[in-house]
Amino acid sequence: MITVHSRGEQNQIILTGFMGTGKTAVGLIVAKRLGRSFLDTDQLVEQKAGLSIPDIFERHGEEHFRDLETETLRDLAACEPGTLVIATGGGAVLREDNRRLLKKLGPVFLLRATAEEIYRRISKTGTRPLLNTSDPARTIAGMLKEREPCYRDCNYVIDTTARLPSQVASKIISCLNHH
Repeated sequence: MITVHSRGEQNQIILTGFMGTGKTAVGLIVAKRLGRSFLDTDQLVEQKAGLSIPDIFERHGEEHFRDLETETLRDLAACEPGTLVIATGGGAVLREDNRRLLKKLGPVFLLRATAEEIYRRISKTGTRPLLNTSDPARTIAGMLKEREPCYRDCNYVIDTTARLPSQVASKIISCLNHH
């Protein structure tokens, strides 16, 4: 059940960052430790569309996917404050509207990792439409550089490169307790 509140600050916990930085793994741990529900906006978009993300990209293009992502973030603003840990898709921060929506939802944690570490992590799974290129590692480095200005809007930055998801989760909870 969704309880609608008209408060500006929803006090949800938002995890964003490039694909492969640990948003889902970390988000699940943070949610469990804090007794919150975990939501992944990519999964919500897939449910809304009735298609997998690769299928959305293939059939309708990236712009349509981004529109669905924005709708999903707007929907989350209606959820009960202080009940969620939300992991966004890697490109959710590309739109200024989305960055504004995320900040209204609660503190935004940017999870980051080196391009090499991201490539190592995501090369284990093959369903990343934006990385279907001849040189995925180079594509990752280019996309990270391109997205850097969008990441500057985040409240906290945590490097996940040499950390276990449980360590990153502890760091997030520590940040929340000190602010």
